Amino acid sequence: MFKFVVGFAWMVIMLWGCKDEFNKTGYDLLLPGDLVTVNRVVEKESIKSYTVTDGNQRTDEPTYNLLGTFNDPVFGKTTADFAVQFRLGSFPDFSKDAQPDSIMLYLYYMELYGDTIVPQRLKVYELASNLDVDQKYYQDINLKSLSKGEILADYSYIPKFKLDSITSNYGSTKEDPKDTVIQQISIKLDLSLARKLMAADSLTLSNNDKFLNYLKGLYIEAGDLNTGGAIMKINTIAQSNTISHGSYLVLHYHNSEEDSLYCSLGITQSSARISRFAHDYTKTKFATNLDKEQNQDSLIYLQTTGGLKTKILIPNLETWRDSSKVAINQAELIFQLDTIASETAKYLPPEQLVLSVIGVDSIGNSTEYLPSDLAFSQTYYGGTYNKSDKTYRFNIAKHMKEVIDQKEDRQNLGFYLSTAFRSSTMRRAVLKGATSKTGIRFEVTYSKLK
Repeated sequence: MFKFVVGFAWMVIMLWGCKDEFNKTGYDLLLPGDLVTVNRVVEKESIKSYTVTDGNQRTDEPTYNLLGTFNDPVFGKTTADFAVQFRLGSFPDFSKDAQPDSIMLYLYYMELYGDTIVPQRLKVYELASNLDVDQKYYQDINLKSLSKGEILADYSYIPKFKLDSITSNYGSTKEDPKDTVIQQISIKLDLSLARKLMAADSLTLSNNDKFLNYLKGLYIEAGDLNTGGAIMKINTIAQSNTISHGSYLVLHYHNSEEDSLYCSLGITQSSARISRFAHDYTKTKFATNLDKEQNQDSLIYLQTTGGLKTKILIPNLETWRDSSKVAINQAELIFQLDTIASETAKYLPPEQLVLSVIGVDSIGNSTEYLPSDLAFSQTYYGGTYNKSDKTYRFNIAKHMKEVIDQKEDRQNLGFYLSTAFRSSTMRRAVLKGATSKTGIRFEVTYSKLK
């Protein structure tokens, strides 16, 4: 053991002393024209950033539907509700003098964004208009106008949140609990809906297409709140990789021969599911600078649910066109999370951000597209939240080279920074803006032939 330790120490000393020579190995064998110099520049002062509204996001058939009203202390008020179709799992027989007992709507959720103090007021309506699973729907849709006027339920519910630290499901431990106890919202609906279902003829109940024309679906509306509140992430359909609970509708009934009969109507991938999102930023600190490029704020704001994104300009990107024989090794755009304004202890920041390029189509309209760096891999492109240094980092080396080479008419019109999973998850974040002391950093490592 002594000989091994001494030998290993001697080897380390020798290698340490030779490290400069290793860097020059083969140096004298290269032709002068093959020599390169590696340089690194950090651009910060010229970058500009502006918070803008995210536009009208598409909200049909999301992985999850969001429900509730949330008065965010930084981002103002957000309201999320949805309409959904229900499909027959089996074809019921309502003969033999069947009579309804009750009809229940069960909604399941595992994630909550907001508080567990203020009750949510939920109203349920029957849809008067058909939903089309193949049609595109957007966040500003007026779901109330697609519904009948009669209220099937007016229900007050206080959202719950609990982490199960006992079970090891989903990699959960007591020190790092990851699975959430499934919460159920049970809403008793008016018996008029049960009577309507039981009045359907056998032909209507034998085919889901005919049934969807008979019961077009339900609209679950989130009531207004002036303070507090929360957004619940509803498992409208069963998620095979997470939990088996999908939301559903159950009609309980009896007939002259049997009690405790029921008919279950579920929500499947074939069911239309439409979310509506509404935002009110009038009382926020950033409202005066929102959608304006005259004044920059020291902070920039990002939000899902078609809320907020950021426009990023890097004017000096085009000056690289004057450089010849340059290879861009890495071009990293770094955004720093403001942990105080984001209140990360209370509100989870987005797991993933998306950096898209602003372009112009053939007729001069503004477009967005993802940089070609994403084609390499998600890891290479970046955008995931780094918990250790509280940053989001993007590598756009390939895109930068395309701008330098003017490939396919690539122009330097800027970027949009937005959140991922915008229609199915509630997340928000405050980042350091370009005019803050931290700023937005653009670190470019490049090689240039001598």
